[in-house]
Amino acid sequence: MTARRVEIKLGDLCNNRCPFCVSARLRDAKAPWSALARVREELEVFRARGCDAVGFLGGEPTVYPWIVEAVETARELGYARVALCTNGTRLSDPDFCARLVTAGLTRVTVSLHSHRPEIEDGVMTRVPGNHARKVAGLRNMLSWRARGLMKDGVSLNPVLSRQNLREMVEYLLFAKRLGLADVRFNYICPDDLLRGWREWVPSFREAAPEIVKAIVFNERRIGLRLTFGGMPRCVLGWAGVSPRLAETLAGRHLDEAVFDPDIDVTIPSASGGRGDRFVWQARKMDELKRRGPRCGACRHAADCEGVWATYAEIYGFDELAPLIYGRP
Repeated sequence: MTARRVEIKLGDLCNNRCPFCVSARLRDAKAPWSALARVREELEVFRARGCDAVGFLGGEPTVYPWIVEAVETARELGYARVALCTNGTRLSDPDFCARLVTAGLTRVTVSLHSHRPEIEDGVMTRVPGNHARKVAGLRNMLSWRARGLMKDGVSLNPVLSRQNLREMVEYLLFAKRLGLADVRFNYICPDDLLRGWREWVPSFREAAPEIVKAIVFNERRIGLRLTFGGMPRCVLGWAGVSPRLAETLAGRHLDEAVFDPDIDVTIPSASGGRGDRFVWQARKMDELKRRGPRCGACRHAADCEGVWATYAEIYGFDELAPLIYGRP
């Protein structure tokens, strides 16, 4: 049974400068961190509601001044799974990693967007030397995993954009060589600084053949846990494979209704410190995503989120074709 989960967004500050970040303006405005006392309050509230898994988000949670204390508090309150979603830059410090693991960290997901330093450092994060630091951080955390700690794993969480779309197979091989077994590509959300930018946002028609190529290569050759976020099932039909195969592959690798059960989110610093609580899936459906005029006829209509509204601003809904009895 999947643990009920809460994600706590600690703030928007970050030590990377990714242009595709959906919080880029808040990051650059230096919005304040949540107070540690408020983070503890939220941990207590959601533990009382039955959550036994917590993730800390940013901005960049590793630069939160009290991140070790927040992890330790979660462990003390009885959370069985304590995770960080991080860009991984600070994890290059082995002493910092040791403090996190000793405090109770059980999982880390690192946003490394390219296996090539020139792309990661020069285009994606815009921090010289960042790729080497992230790889060192991954190795540090994998060493704790090898010692029997970090029981919930170490994974990669790249944003899929036009910059890395055609290099997914090479990226997966790179991940395998590092000793990683879990990769999730999140389709770029063209918001904030990149709203409307086709230069960064590939169409599903363009992306589907590359995604299917990566899926098939992975299934036949290396066997990582490979998933994709931010894409409806029907778009794999643009890869030119049979409707039956497209739907089978999508069910294994794209079905967010299965991979991401309802997640509570809290932002303690929102509204002047009064906070903001919501269910992530509901906010996506109500505010952030849209379904096309033909989507109601699809047999996945009840659990498909559609596409990012800002994606539809660029490409519309013509790529979305309802799946009916396995045939688009």
